[in-house]
Amino acid sequence: MERSPIHIEDVPPIGGALPAPEDTPIVVVDDEPSVLSFLRKVLEAEGYPVETFESAQEAFTRISQAGVALLIADIVLPDMGGMELVRRSLEEDPSLSVLILTGAADTESAVESLRLGVDDYLQKPISADDLIVSVARALRHRAQADYRDKLETWLRSEVTRRTEEVQRRSQELELVTVATLSTLVRAMEAKDPYLKGHSERIASLCGRMARHLGFDARDIEDVRTAGLLHDIGMIAVPESILHTEGELSEEEYRQVKEHVEIAANILEPLSHIARAVSYIRCHHERLDGSGYPRGLRGSDIPLAAQIVGLAEYYGSLTERRPHRRAYSAVEALETVRASRDVWFEARVMDALEQVVSSEPELVEPEPELPGPD
Repeated sequence: MERSPIHIEDVPPIGGALPAPEDTPIVVVDDEPSVLSFLRKVLEAEGYPVETFESAQEAFTRISQAGVALLIADIVLPDMGGMELVRRSLEEDPSLSVLILTGAADTESAVESLRLGVDDYLQKPISADDLIVSVARALRHRAQADYRDKLETWLRSEVTRRTEEVQRRSQELELVTVATLSTLVRAMEAKDPYLKGHSERIASLCGRMARHLGFDARDIEDVRTAGLLHDIGMIAVPESILHTEGELSEEEYRQVKEHVEIAANILEPLSHIARAVSYIRCHHERLDGSGYPRGLRGSDIPLAAQIVGLAEYYGSLTERRPHRRAYSAVEALETVRASRDVWFEARVMDALEQVVSSEPELVEPEPELPGPD
């Protein structure tokens, strides 16, 4: 049977800054004409289309018509408070980027701005350089959010299209679909030297652990499939976050955690791998309830999902990352043992130790990868 795999060049670029469309304006509202004039001059000099308003109501009417990339609003406005304008505007368009301007430091307003999801809170007088940096950062954030949504839609449609193609040919649906997704995973990992081969190593480790636990052939294949596809949702996480050295911010960590639900959403249409999808959905859950996305506990977490979770935990430790060297098998096992009967059942931990002791080369890191000593 002829196959049409997804090639690396088929996958849209991931992460990075995406400029706002030239015809998508920035709306600026301030009751001081001199401030409006300054903001317009600076932004237009950078090539941004700008629409200015002295009235909050007029600005909101414009935002309600859609097609606005960014709102820059003074916090004090005569006809409607700046925070009220922001609240109403974000209800109208949740994807809208927002910058707040204020003439005086106000902790309460700053906290409220963060709660609403405002991109930046700027105190007047603002310099042209600070304004340009804040606007660029806000538009970048909006563009990345839009792109993640589009990428997830693209993945779902691509999976559906290829599934329908296989069905029309009346061929082996399961083999072709998993092979296609495996190609997509390899394409995704090829973009990051630290991830190359990660999913295949985890899939292999999952299969051997499942065999040690007495799973039958079909169950082993389901666990292997879950191990192979467990991180497919990472394709929607910006590269800037994946390559962060050091601790992630709360917002960055939230975006990383979303990869579980994104993966499940991508794979849900494929009913023949439904069990594998359920394991993927639960592979970051932990026995003590500290995992995500649902905080499941104990027996609510499938044994197969624990296999995938522990295999990924151990396997990731044995791979280099931007901020650390790869652990040896001995070091990685010593680290994961602390999670015995806390995150993972003892029998799952025993299966991992049996596999690693007999086949330690399964998850050895690639020696040529760059990384710290």
